[in-house]
Amino acid sequence: MLPEKRSLHNYFRYPAKIVNIVCESQRVKSFYLDLGFELDVKPGQYVMVWLPGYEEIPISVSLQEENIIRLTIACVGDTTKAIHNLTIGDRLIIRGPYGRPFKLTSGNIILLGGGYGVAPLIFALHKVSNLKGKKLFITGARTKGELLFIDEAKKLGAQIMVTTEDGSAGHKGVITDILNSIPFDEYECILVCGPEAMMKKVYDYILENKIDINAQFSLERYIKCGLGICGSCILDGLRVCRDGPVFTLDELKGTSFGLYKRDSSGRKVSI
Repeated sequence: MLPEKRSLHNYFRYPAKIVNIVCESQRVKSFYLDLGFELDVKPGQYVMVWLPGYEEIPISVSLQEENIIRLTIACVGDTTKAIHNLTIGDRLIIRGPYGRPFKLTSGNIILLGGGYGVAPLIFALHKVSNLKGKKLFITGARTKGELLFIDEAKKLGAQIMVTTEDGSAGHKGVITDILNSIPFDEYECILVCGPEAMMKKVYDYILENKIDINAQFSLERYIKCGLGICGSCILDGLRVCRDGPVFTLDELKGTSFGLYKRDSSGRKVSI
């Protein structure tokens, strides 16, 4: 018999049944998976997802409620395309969760995400929504139809700031265009996730303006094992799969964050 809750150091694979699928945008779907047990997962952590015949890939958890986890997946390659073709009743193979999560506390918190990078942030918002303090949910996308979890964030009591590149919702432009409009001095913490070039601009803005805030950044790298063994996700000695994916501003100082990452062969490629 399975235990009631699975812990962080879980290296077994489990079949998870798809019980619901929500089309979030033209290229993003949320899959609600029933594991048959409660997974001990925290916002910012990820699970390794395997569809037999395809790659095993890391996916951030965007919600967890008892036996159900939600994985919000963009269609960006062969594996995710095959997952998008699945239907309710099909199964995915899950192991994990892995990685260091966001450190969540009460207080005034900014959650800033670009594109489908908001997936771990909406999970974090669920966890902090009942804690004391203001919550500011900031997100951007190319167009209104690609914005994710806006209504969900509103229901959780967050204030909303939105940008779209075509101006179809909120401020016209990219999310980093509105950094000057964010009242950083009213907040103690900021959680950031999304394209690394965007995150680097937020990182630089905080440093250049000497903003006193607990800044945490969730990085995306090519992760093969999730166990800290293969080194495919290495960032100047830091293993993103185990030492991250969430890093503080101080931990990223002096690294190649925002400059390059590695492809599937281990070759450095520019961000």
